[in-house]
Amino acid sequence: MEFKQELETGSFKMIGNAETSLKIKEVAEKCRLVRSESGVRVELAYTGPSASKYLQYIEKHKEELTKFLLHPDEADLYEWLEISHQTEASLKKHEKEKLILYVNFDPTSRIMLTGIADDNVTLKLGAPLMKVNIDELDRNQFKLRIYDMLLLADEIAVLMGNSGLRKMTAIQVVKSYLTEIYDKYHENV
Repeated sequence: MEFKQELETGSFKMIGNAETSLKIKEVAEKCRLVRSESGVRVELAYTGPSASKYLQYIEKHKEELTKFLLHPDEADLYEWLEISHQTEASLKKHEKEKLILYVNFDPTSRIMLTGIADDNVTLKLGAPLMKVNIDELDRNQFKLRIYDMLLLADEIAVLMGNSGLRKMTAIQVVKSYLTEIYDKYHENV
């Protein structure tokens, strides 16, 4: 279950249930784009159990689903927006903030977590960009995950209009992650 803390009262409000809430990728797999004279529309290509849940999701998220289906390479961005409870408009509010890419590596659990943080290393914007166990990936797989994470961070920075964060998503950072974390801490070297 997911909860959101209300600003005014401080109490928690349930915003989703893991068993019943759908994710954009899951719904998009059951949809197709149909071109018509009036433009493009999303159509459900699924008639199995719980089809009504998918229809409700499509009605609520037409615009996001259309963008998702039109630009499949940006799937990670739309998933991150959904998990983080962010929209393109809410990201714009962070345009002038000084944001950094945050990396946390726990040598005990072997988990590397990355996200967007402020100067006080307070994780911002909800969901992490990447969470991996470095022992479960070979060097090439790890490098690809870093590239994917940097592409996602760059897409977020572009949506935000945050030039400072965009500078931090440079591809040269991959070499730093590989040498500083993977090569130094990977168990199966």
